[in-house]
Amino acid sequence: MMFSKLKWLIVIQLLLNEQTLCRVPPPRTQGNTLLLKTDRHGEVEETDKQDHQTFLGSNLQLRLSSAEKTDTVSVAAHKEERVQSAKLMVSGLRAKLQGQIQDHLHSQGNISCEELLSASTGDDSLSSMFPQELLGLSLVPVLAVAGCPKQAQTLVLKLYDLLGVADTEELLMELQGLIVRRLSKSASTPAPAPATSLTERDQAGRHIEAVMFNIQQLVMVGEETTKQEGRCDGWTRVNGTMLVGTGVERATGGLEEAVDSCERLGVLCAGVTSSGLLTPGMYRAVLKKGSRIMPSDSSGSECWIRQCSAEEYISIPAAPGRRMKRSPEGSCINKREERVYNVVEWIPAVSTLYNLGTAVYYASVNCSETAKERAILSAVDLGTDALMVATGGTAGVAGYALGAGVKTGVKAGVRFLLNSMKQEDDVLVNQFSWEEGVITIQ
Repeated sequence: MMFSKLKWLIVIQLLLNEQTLCRVPPPRTQGNTLLLKTDRHGEVEETDKQDHQTFLGSNLQLRLSSAEKTDTVSVAAHKEERVQSAKLMVSGLRAKLQGQIQDHLHSQGNISCEELLSASTGDDSLSSMFPQELLGLSLVPVLAVAGCPKQAQTLVLKLYDLLGVADTEELLMELQGLIVRRLSKSASTPAPAPATSLTERDQAGRHIEAVMFNIQQLVMVGEETTKQEGRCDGWTRVNGTMLVGTGVERATGGLEEAVDSCERLGVLCAGVTSSGLLTPGMYRAVLKKGSRIMPSDSSGSECWIRQCSAEEYISIPAAPGRRMKRSPEGSCINKREERVYNVVEWIPAVSTLYNLGTAVYYASVNCSETAKERAILSAVDLGTDALMVATGGTAGVAGYALGAGVKTGVKAGVRFLLNSMKQEDDVLVNQFSWEEGVITIQ
C-alpha cells in the first residue's frame, strides 16, 4: 500500500515538473545566437568598409589634386624656363650685334616692331609653311637689335616649337657668327670682278630656272588641284643636273622618245632626265608630282624641264571645301614687306635666308617675277647648286615626297644653308651677282 502511494506521488511530481518546464520560455538555440552575432558583426563590418572606402576616396582625391597641382607647377616652370631662355638669347644677340648693324637699322627710317614680326609669316592663306623657319631665324637678330625685345622673344618661342630649343639656339648662334664674319670680311676684302662670259651667264640663268622649278614644286606640296589643263611653251635644258621623281611607265628611251611620251601627258609631266653613265644616251620622262631638280656629279648629266603654265584652282587644306585662285601678278606689290626687305637686304646671312624665305612666299601667291628676283639674290651668297639642294632635298620637296620627317629635314636644310655661306666665295658653285636686272657670274 505504501509502495502504491509512493509510486503515485512520483508520477504526480513528474507531471508537475513537466508543466513547469512547459511554461518556461525556450532557451535561445546556438544557431540563433550565431545568426545574431553574425548580423551585428556584418553591420559593423559594413560600416567599417564604408568608412574605409570614404577614407580611400578622400586620400585618392587628395593625391590626384596634389598630382594635378604638381603637373601644373611643372608646366608653368617649364614655360617660364623657355621664356627665360628666349630672353637670354635675345639679349645675347643684341649685345653681340648692336655695334654691327644698329646704325643701318636706324638709317632706314621708322618701321614698327609689329611690322618686322609680321614679316616672319606670310599674310596670305596660300603661303607655304616651309619659309617660316627661314624668315623666323633671319628676323630674330633684326628684332633684337632694333629694340623690339618682346617681339624677338615671341619669335624665338615660336622657333622653339618649330625646331626645338637646342636647335633654335644653335642655329641662331651660327647665324650671329656668320653676320659678324661676313661684315668684317666685306670691309677688308674687295669684291671680285664679274665675269662676262655669255655661256656662263646663260648657264646661270638655266640653273635659276631649275631653282624656280623646285620652289614651285615646294609650293604645290599638300595642295590638290581641281583643274589639270594648261599650256606648255617649250623646254629648258639644264646641264649638270638630274630630274628626280616618279618615272613615267614605259617612257624610257632616246631623248626624242622620252620627250614625246612626256608631251602626251601634258602638264602632268615635269620633263625628262638622262639616265647617267651606265646608260648613256638614254632618257626617261618624270611625272611632275613630287619631282625636283638636283645637281649631279656625273659628267654629261642633264635634264630638260617643260615650261608649262596652268590656271589652277587650289583647294586649301586649312579650309575644306574652299577654293581660291592664285593672285594675278599685278597685285604682287606688298609695301609692308618691301619696307622690311629694305631693312634686311644689306645684312649678310640674314638677307640670304630672308630672300629665300620670301621667294617661296611670293611663288605661293603667284608672284613669280618677285619670287625669281629674291631667289637670284639668295644665289649671290649660296650659289644655285646649294639652292637646288636646299629646296629639292629633304628640307624641301623630297622631305614631303618621301614622307620624311619634315621638321628634321628643315633643321638639316638650314644648317646646310648656313654651312654653305661659311665657305669661301671662290668655292661657291654658279655664284653670280644681280645688278640692275642683269645676272653676271663671279
